[in-house]
Amino acid sequence: MTTPRHLDWSLLQAFVLVMRTGSLSAAAIQLKLTQPTVGRQIRTLEEAVGEALFDRTPQGLRPTDRAQALFDHALGLEQAAQALATAMAGKLDSPTGTVRVTTSEPFAVERLPVLLNPFMEANPGITIEMLASNQVENLLRRDADIAIRFARPEQPDLVARQVGMMELGVFAQEGYLARHGEPQTLAELAQHRMVGFDRDPFARRVAERLALPVESWRVVYRSDSMVGQHAAVRAGLGIGVMQVAVGERAGLRRLMQAEFAPKQAVWLVAHADVRQGRRFRAVFDHLAAVLPGEFRG
Repeated sequence: MTTPRHLDWSLLQAFVLVMRTGSLSAAAIQLKLTQPTVGRQIRTLEEAVGEALFDRTPQGLRPTDRAQALFDHALGLEQAAQALATAMAGKLDSPTGTVRVTTSEPFAVERLPVLLNPFMEANPGITIEMLASNQVENLLRRDADIAIRFARPEQPDLVARQVGMMELGVFAQEGYLARHGEPQTLAELAQHRMVGFDRDPFARRVAERLALPVESWRVVYRSDSMVGQHAAVRAGLGIGVMQVAVGERAGLRRLMQAEFAPKQAVWLVAHADVRQGRRFRAVFDHLAAVLPGEFRG
């Protein structure tokens, strides 16, 4: 194993970016290097460690347990290097570095850029990596640094704060209702054209938790992209379930509000590093301030 005195920081930079992006090509783009160069850096680091850090699979690079164990230490070195660079530049008051945020696809696309805009104008040294995903990312494995989740996190070691409530509703386009009529109960949705998920197990679990009889629905348009589902409902292809705020902004008609209006708590969640890293804490504090205005239930 290479001793820390002789450790090459460029190898750790490549390692951190490959861990974050999951591929050599994506890391190469951020490093402004070629993919073969990043590949050689990873192999050199693996030789120094004495074992493979990534399993090469058809789906891409999968970190080994040893890579996961080294990742937090490498992040600490990265944070220290960024702090040193900031101090040398004489900009101690401005946090710098990359913060990876994950949230649901609709919120990531439609609202989060608007909410982050004033923060990023005031903090030009911070880069946001947005992971638009409906899956519950594992912050302990550093899939992301900060998450906006619509279910309370189960891991006890995470920092979590409830920032509001989100309401769901059933929505349809006026043109669809003019052609097919308006259902009056959830049971009548079985006679209508529905827009729903495809193979997403997370969406299936949500439907089960909300007691939605999706198995009896005639789903004419399936997509695991929530943005894709919303576009289909706006186009009049069928009826769909979505966040009330999203449906209202799209000018859709809400149906059966008295029968179906479930609310879910919204949580701002972070890895424990948010207590230590200035850039993590800055993003977390900003989101904690603005999200309650978005999710008033």
